[in-house]
Amino acid sequence: MAKSVGIRMDEDLLKKLDRISKEENLDRSTLVRKLLSRGFESFLKERAAEKYKRGEITLSKAAEEANITLWEMEEFLIESGYISKYSIKDLKQEITNL
Repeated sequence: MAKSVGIRMDEDLLKKLDRISKEENLDRSTLVRKLLSRGFESFLKERAAEKYKRGEITLSKAAEEANITLWEMEEFLIESGYISKYSIKDLKQEITNL
């Protein structure tokens, strides 16, 4: 069941929302829900990526927290400029351990 939430916005932002809602042929509420959903998805990815970069969680856990696939998480990290510290030496050590 959907619930209503009231928020205050400055007049400039409301004008921008109204302009875009006309361009997209959407009512203001639908546009705000769409933008909020996109922003929330981005927030989850960014937060999970930061935790991963700090070594707090694994890559698979980051993907899970961001609600995306492992491959999408890797792509997001690469697109945001992350360079892994995982080296050939690390890979050789893992192979030796196996």
